[in-house]
Amino acid sequence: MDIHRSFKGTLVIDQTDIMTRDRCRQFLEENTFRLRSPDYKKIYPKWPGTVGLEIEMLPIFRPSKSEDEAPRRVPLHRGENASSPIIRQLAKEKGWKIAETEDDHGEKMLLQVFMDEGGNISFEPGGQIEFSSAPYPCLSEAVCRMRNVQELLDKTLGQHGIELVQVGINPWHKVPDIGLQMAKARYRAMNEYYERISEFGQRMMRQSCTIQVNLDFGPDGDTLARRYLASQLLAPMMAGSFAFSGVVDGAQSDALGLRSRIWRHTDPTHTGLVGLDKIAAAPNRQTCIDTYLEFVMAGKVVFVTSADYKVPPKDFSFNDWMERGYNGKKPTLDDFMVHLSLMFTEVRPRGFLEVRSIDCQSRIFQSVPSSFVTGILYNDDALNKVLNLLLPARIDIPKMLIESQFGLQSPQLAGLSQKVMEIALAGFSGLPDCFKGENAEKEFAAFYRLFTSAGRTPADDVRDRIRSDGTKGLRYGSLKQLEERWAGEVS
Repeated sequence: MDIHRSFKGTLVIDQTDIMTRDRCRQFLEENTFRLRSPDYKKIYPKWPGTVGLEIEMLPIFRPSKSEDEAPRRVPLHRGENASSPIIRQLAKEKGWKIAETEDDHGEKMLLQVFMDEGGNISFEPGGQIEFSSAPYPCLSEAVCRMRNVQELLDKTLGQHGIELVQVGINPWHKVPDIGLQMAKARYRAMNEYYERISEFGQRMMRQSCTIQVNLDFGPDGDTLARRYLASQLLAPMMAGSFAFSGVVDGAQSDALGLRSRIWRHTDPTHTGLVGLDKIAAAPNRQTCIDTYLEFVMAGKVVFVTSADYKVPPKDFSFNDWMERGYNGKKPTLDDFMVHLSLMFTEVRPRGFLEVRSIDCQSRIFQSVPSSFVTGILYNDDALNKVLNLLLPARIDIPKMLIESQFGLQSPQLAGLSQKVMEIALAGFSGLPDCFKGENAEKEFAAFYRLFTSAGRTPADDVRDRIRSDGTKGLRYGSLKQLEERWAGEVS
């Protein structure tokens, strides 16, 4: 049973059919805002929903002379001990399927590895390594799978002196030095498009790392609307509480959650929050579909695949494309699907909820974001409490999302973050045992005690350590020592 199944779903529109507004809406209804299959409840009558996890990790060469020096960057495709050839060999040994293409030099370029137990390994434009799990019936299975894959990657890459660091943004390497490591046509076009807007698009592609939690919409329209609304209302609390991206380009930023700022400025027509007031006023599936349709129709077109990935003129929306065409052609279903894949809202509907507001966390606390999200969205009592708490404050949610780049320095954001995490802790405790697994509650409680209850974030600890070291940026060794201290707090 796969809630993360293909975009095609049950849609009767052909991939090459010209899209109309009604066809776009039909696609969203049948695929993007798809309800969970009733088979889940038949098989797991006491469990609340499926869970998938995605995590982006930063490969670096482990310093050999001194743990205090900044680590060297790992190339993706070319150069000594490049990461993708190592993972290609691992895939060959395991008998996993791969997807590849040819680069500009006619050489094979690894795109993705499809693992035999579901899930896949892929690469971000800056060489970040991403693991995306299959959906699992309960959270602990998804977390266990993620850890098993990480251990396998640790062992395989470690033989070549490579370590996977988990932070919200690359603290050491600058955008020009990183380059476009995954230079497939899609990423080249995105790079050109974002460069028109600001520096932030290139930073997003090459430097940022996140943990994404994927949950189903539930069995009915009421549950879908409540989960979608609550997850968006929670975006500032998630971005602020899990801020772990305060160091960039080798120096401390003015922000603690720089990744959140980067995403908000990448392209306002593709990012942010969608339809809060309208969904709050009429919390049903149709309102969710209609507000998202308005958003994606107004979204700017990044590139046109059929025109050799050409980037259209500035301010050319998908609605403009449908009305006027581009290069003599109007968009097809394939084009609409590509357009949807370039929407990067705080919570992205994809036939399931993709929660995107969270910085990648240290390995010590990597299970906490999913415990937090499931503890609220998959516990009806907790979900009701969060909606009752945050709906009266929804006028301030966009402002708090901006403030979240500074962690929990805003008194309003800090206070609400503490309250929602207390609700999440209680909600998570009330979930079935399979959702909690080994040490999850202990890690969650330790995170709350160390950070949220004190109005702090992991990035605050990093900032304090930099001040203590008397350095400009983050030493590799200092990060390792922080993680050792955090691990001691959990055990």
